[in-house]
Amino acid sequence: MLEAVMPVNDVPPSNTATPTNKRRCTVTVSAQAWHGSKSAAQAVGCGSISELLEKLGNGELAVVLADELGPPLAEELDHAPDYGATTQQPSQPDWPAATAQPAPRAAAPGTISTLLSRLSLGKFPQLVLTAICASLILLPILYVLDLWLSKSSKGDLDLTQAITLTTGDTVAGYEVTDHMRIRPFHPVTGAANVPHNGVDLATPSGTPVYAVGVTGDRVSVECWWDVDGGGWVAEQTTESYPQLVFQSLHLLDDECRSGSFKSGDVIALTGNTGLGSGEHYDFRVKLDGSYIDPPRQFLEAALTGKTLSKDGKLPGE
Repeated sequence: MLEAVMPVNDVPPSNTATPTNKRRCTVTVSAQAWHGSKSAAQAVGCGSISELLEKLGNGELAVVLADELGPPLAEELDHAPDYGATTQQPSQPDWPAATAQPAPRAAAPGTISTLLSRLSLGKFPQLVLTAICASLILLPILYVLDLWLSKSSKGDLDLTQAITLTTGDTVAGYEVTDHMRIRPFHPVTGAANVPHNGVDLATPSGTPVYAVGVTGDRVSVECWWDVDGGGWVAEQTTESYPQLVFQSLHLLDDECRSGSFKSGDVIALTGNTGLGSGEHYDFRVKLDGSYIDPPRQFLEAALTGKTLSKDGKLPGE
């Protein structure tokens, strides 16, 4: 047996008389009479079963088992129908014939109460709490996994111990004619205190320049003209060292190739475009957007085509 309980403060519909004294309004409905019972809806101030269900969904009407109600309120005793002294439960009301519906297939015990408990969304807070707890457990695990995958796919560089170059050193058989420093005077313009952001080598025009990267890397190359005197520039980025940018300046006219290459491919030829006192190769490295003293292994890779390991070392080092 089910009982639908209307809250005390609910306002009855306009087509019913307003009671002088407010009391708990109840209606008793059997499981069989529940389906198609318009009178049961009207008893709690609803014009239809759909309005009754709407009130259930909005929390305006509570549906509980009859044996959970406990003893009737004192004020209800005066209005309670007389079912007989020996009757344990009120008899099933005689619904008007006009509202009668064909009896549906009998439902298993507890089916109606289970359906109504779902309609009241009683389990929704539990589902939300479960989802939150699962997220608190899974998110840190996913974060650590993402860091591990990101680190394993990129080069693990440590440039703090990298070997840098100075004037007079030799790399791949070519002499270093100038290193990274503040020049007292520019060799062509004569301007004072001009920063030199790379390493110059005395290379003959037409010396191959190679894509720098880890073995098997894809290297992106962009060629552009430097209006500040660098001439043709090849700018490289490689997938294993996304924080680094390699620049080759003063390249030969029409011999710089833009596009995607494999590490170790030829991408340009050295020359003497832009401002220069003679044929040479100017190699520069940016770390997170700022120029650093070019490490020897990267310059050697650019002039020999040797590919690097993920920790930035050449074969045999």
